[in-house]
Amino acid sequence: MFRSFIYISCFFCFSILHAQEVELSASEINSFKAGVSASAQKSKTIVNTFVQLKHIDFLSNDIESSGDLYFKSPDIIKWSYTKPYEYSVIFKDKKLFINDAGKKSDINLASNKVFKKLNDLIAKSVSGDMLDDTQFSMSFFKNNNQYIAKLSPKDQTLKDMFKEIILSFESKDYLVSSVKLIEPSDDYTLINFQNTSINKPIPDAVFSH
Repeated sequence: MFRSFIYISCFFCFSILHAQEVELSASEINSFKAGVSASAQKSKTIVNTFVQLKHIDFLSNDIESSGDLYFKSPDIIKWSYTKPYEYSVIFKDKKLFINDAGKKSDINLASNKVFKKLNDLIAKSVSGDMLDDTQFSMSFFKNNNQYIAKLSPKDQTLKDMFKEIILSFESKDYLVSSVKLIEPSDDYTLINFQNTSINKPIPDAVFSH
């Protein structure tokens, strides 16, 4: 019994250590950035499913939603929520188009600095092409199968929205597997991507409003 306990304890401790984040060296950072940049440039379209968790401190449970994401380079993107309700937002042609269960509206991004910054942030988050040290203070780590980039915004508009942005990348192909947006209040939104397809043709009708 005691021996079994020791084995289990050792295995548990090993698992924790094995999953720990290790900071990248300068040469590893350069290699990682090059890999992400090459992957982003090759990704003309991205289609995947996503699960989104919204954590609000005063709520006992996170709010979960899910749906499909469509991205077309350089900055056309559609979030199509299917659960727990139908809702979609489309960023294209310098506008944000909203469809709330058939109720449609749009916002001119050119005249709204916050939404313009948000559009750029989301598009680059999805493609992974946001490792720009002119806009963010950055640190980089790796664990078992992923690279992790932690970004603190320098731009005041983004700082007002997010304290930190954490991107996780699959080590085998440098594709973004999750995005965590941490607000100044420490509430956060975590988006996990699944079933990712790269350069799959997307009909124009997908982005119609």
